[in-house]
Amino acid sequence: MDTLTWPASAELCALLFRYYRGEAGLWGEIMACVDQELARRQLPPAPRHVRFRRTADGYLVEVRSAEGFQV
Repeated sequence: MDTLTWPASAELCALLFRYYRGEAGLWGEIMACVDQELARRQLPPAPRHVRFRRTADGYLVEVRSAEGFQV
């Protein structure tokens, strides 16, 4: 299984910070940011196999490949 990883943008980091602090209703905005970055990289929209890893200065985005999704 392949994994594509990249540092989250400042906008996505801010959304994730709010999300993990318990603010509801942000998941759609978070996934829109992920899908926008994938489109910029000319990749298909993400399946819902996305993870976010906290780092010292923000978050990393990890998208795992699934059937029909090639990275």
